[in-house]
Amino acid sequence: MTSHLNWGIIGPGTIARAFAGGLNHSKTGRLKAIASRSPRPALAEHFPGIPCYEGYQALLDDDAIDAVYIATPHTEHVEWAVKCARAGKHVLVEKPITITADEARAVYGEAERAGVFMGEAYMYRLHPMTEKLVELVRDGAVGEVRMIRSSFGFDIGDAGPEHRLLNAGLAGGGILDVGGYPVSMARLIAGASVGRDYLDPVSVSGSGRIGETGVDEWAAAILTFENGIVAEVACSVQVNQDNVLWIMGSEGRIAVSDFWFASGREGGTATINLYDRDGNHTALPFTDDGWLYAYEADAMHAAIASGGTGFSAPGMSRAESIANIEVMDQWRQAIGLRFPFEG
Repeated sequence: MTSHLNWGIIGPGTIARAFAGGLNHSKTGRLKAIASRSPRPALAEHFPGIPCYEGYQALLDDDAIDAVYIATPHTEHVEWAVKCARAGKHVLVEKPITITADEARAVYGEAERAGVFMGEAYMYRLHPMTEKLVELVRDGAVGEVRMIRSSFGFDIGDAGPEHRLLNAGLAGGGILDVGGYPVSMARLIAGASVGRDYLDPVSVSGSGRIGETGVDEWAAAILTFENGIVAEVACSVQVNQDNVLWIMGSEGRIAVSDFWFASGREGGTATINLYDRDGNHTALPFTDDGWLYAYEADAMHAAIASGGTGFSAPGMSRAESIANIEVMDQWRQAIGLRFPFEG
């Protein structure tokens, strides 16, 4: 295998631009082409010097492309992940990799048959700050973990049903777009507390507001784990939340603001706040100069170079990716959220 991967992007929107910026600062990735169903001049501004194919299939037909980042609307992930795998391309799919766990099993099955890498792009999982947090939990920084509180929520305002996040036909809403972050974090920390990569909850209950457009505008869930840990998770696309991660244990608490972006999209310093049981505070600065989205590209290259077909912990393995969506399936079921195309 070469020292780098030649990347293509399909669905060159906002998140694709963030990933492209990371690729430009990765050690192993090179962006070689993008593909759009409707190429427009603005794409040249956002992806300077990068060729743009008209239509996604044209990108898959390019033998020079080793790996594809899929950043289309959620409803197109399955189709193009499968087509990429069958074309022999390694694939990184923006979360959620699929809308349901059954779809995820099918997609990963295609990748296994094709012998290609398939991964779900929870970028925070590959950042070294996540490893530091797992280390603190495993070393007993807060004693026995008892509760976790985690949210990812924002308010897009009066965007209207044409916006993908408020469009039920595109599987919009908070749970699928950002709810997977706090769910995956709770499972990661619950696992770290017992020396495992992750734990699955034994029960999931939820509540939420389904708006006029048919998507969940805000929602919350309680995840209960076999070791007694209770996690409160929340997400929203119409409510600004504090987005602070709390890990509460027998000997203290950890709090991290805006953890999903670690020390910053382009590097910087974040603070892990540690409180003992008496409330005494210790600030643990975490400085890193790496670009957030570069880590997942480099982790993917490392996995492929070693013969792997999925991320290793703390990245989202195939098994964990499927299990994470199973929790989101249960959360959606708890609030009665079904999209029009689900019948």
